[in-house]
Amino acid sequence: MSTLKLRKKKLLFALSSSLVLTLAGVAMVTVFTAVTYARTCSKLTGFPGLLQKVGIVSAGPCVSKVGGTVCNKGAACTAAGGVAGTCKNIADASKPANCQCVATPVNQGLE
Repeated sequence: MSTLKLRKKKLLFALSSSLVLTLAGVAMVTVFTAVTYARTCSKLTGFPGLLQKVGIVSAGPCVSKVGGTVCNKGAACTAAGGVAGTCKNIADASKPANCQCVATPVNQGLE
C-alpha cells in the first residue's frame, strides 16, 4: 500500500515538473518571437500574427494622421522576417491609408 502512495507522489512530481518546464519553454518562445518581430508594420501570420493580434508584438512606426495618405515620410522600419524596410501606403488612392512596412530591395541604390 505504501508503494502505491509513493508511486502516486512520484507521478505527481513528474507531471508537475513537466508542466513547469513546458510553460517555461512556451514563455521563452513567446518572448523571443516578440523581440524578433518588435515594431514591425507588416501584418504577420502564424504564431507571430497571433501575438500581433493580442497586442504582445507592438505595431511599428508606420502610421499616418487620420485622413492622411503619407506614412511617416518613408521612415525606416522592420518588415516581416526582420528585414529592413520603409513605411509605405499600400492602399488605393480612393481609400484610407494602410501603412505597412515594405521590405527594401537589396539592390536599391546600386544603379
